[in-house]
Amino acid sequence: MFEVSPVFYYVIAGYFLMTLVIGYIAGRGNKTSEDHLVAGRSIGPVIGGAALAATQLSAGTFVGTVGVLYLTGASYMWYWPGMFAGWLVSAIWVAPKFQQFKGVTVPDYIEKRYNSKVAKVIAAALIVVAYTVYLVAQYVAGGILMETIFGLPKIWGAIITIGITMLYTMKGGMKATTYSDFIQAIIMAGCFFAAVPILYSQAGGFDYVGRFITELQPTLTGWHWQFKDILGFALAFGLSVAIAPYELARMYTMKSQRTVRLAIGFSFIFQAVIAIAICLVGFAMRSLYPIMNNADAASSIMAVNVLPPFVGALIVVAILAAIMSTVSGVMIVSASAISHDIFGILKPNATDKQKMTINKIATVVLSIIPLIFAIKPFDMVQFIVIVQSSMVASFFFATVVIGLNWKRATGTAALISMLGGVATVLIWYLMQKPFGLNEVIPGVLVSTVLLIVCSYFTKPVPEESLKPFFGK
Repeated sequence: MFEVSPVFYYVIAGYFLMTLVIGYIAGRGNKTSEDHLVAGRSIGPVIGGAALAATQLSAGTFVGTVGVLYLTGASYMWYWPGMFAGWLVSAIWVAPKFQQFKGVTVPDYIEKRYNSKVAKVIAAALIVVAYTVYLVAQYVAGGILMETIFGLPKIWGAIITIGITMLYTMKGGMKATTYSDFIQAIIMAGCFFAAVPILYSQAGGFDYVGRFITELQPTLTGWHWQFKDILGFALAFGLSVAIAPYELARMYTMKSQRTVRLAIGFSFIFQAVIAIAICLVGFAMRSLYPIMNNADAASSIMAVNVLPPFVGALIVVAILAAIMSTVSGVMIVSASAISHDIFGILKPNATDKQKMTINKIATVVLSIIPLIFAIKPFDMVQFIVIVQSSMVASFFFATVVIGLNWKRATGTAALISMLGGVATVLIWYLMQKPFGLNEVIPGVLVSTVLLIVCSYFTKPVPEESLKPFFGK
């Protein structure tokens, strides 16, 4: 714990208050569960693009990625081209068709496209499991942040951060999440980019930092990671972002297909600015603090020890914004998987009010479960995120991308593909990654082969189910 300026308390308290106000105001316009989940399909390209970026830029970016860059250097940045390739896949082959479909949840797509309620329930269950893993990473990051700066036990830091997020998400739904994400994306990009010149003036300048870290450890400016490592990271993030349920759910909120494509373009800008800034932050912190017990604390230590109090407080807010925007998006997607998809199938005559009640209960329960795991020792935040991304890509990439662009894919094949993909990822991970390959590679390969091969031996989907995606 460090001596923290009172400015930190004021700025962070103000930020928490702002998010709660946004949640309250946005929630007043929500009349139905559809309003709650898709924001009235009223979101434009700039706000939508900021929301896409804010949801993607999680604790894995501002805590985990900075920590990995601090430890291993510049070569880790090569996962970003994989991420951007994933966004391009989404913009060309996925997102516009999702927006046109006008569904409410991602499992809605699975049910309609594959004419299978069983596949819908399985997809919803897999979303809940994968995003519970993802929430663990966010909780750990929030705990590290609060512990490093304020000396709070990690569990209490996580509870405070997640509790406030849960409140504004339950009240305001997707509309509150989207508008708060817009503000959060501006805070993330602006604060980290503005911190770079201040940080490097403290560290002795760009030339000094470059020379120092090269002499300290040549691989920091060279190649720490092997090609297969970088390929695994890039595929894990790229394949998952192309079909990430918490991003696809955003597509339903937007006004048109053109809006979706523009929004993805704007999200590129936010993410590119932040990618450059966090790389430079990782280098500077390694120069200023060559030996750090916990690399995930690099961003927090920078905020408290290196930057002026007000700027440091804004950096903390930027990290909290990254955590909270992602957690909010995950809460909505996971809770809707239970209330809209699973409960909706089990009780098809459920009223809208009953679904909203189940949604709120699910939000609370799914917020608490990851806390149980977050208090136990875990690997670095970024590597928890990579495992989760591999799981999502393994069970959704083939069923979404191929399903939207190939009529022959069948419901039975989709079910086998999802289960086979996620089983492969888990087995590969437990076997400690044979041949050094990231688990996403065999996971997506197996799920893709299963979908294609099994489709030729199973009953085709009725033409009526294909019309929303392929026309007449």
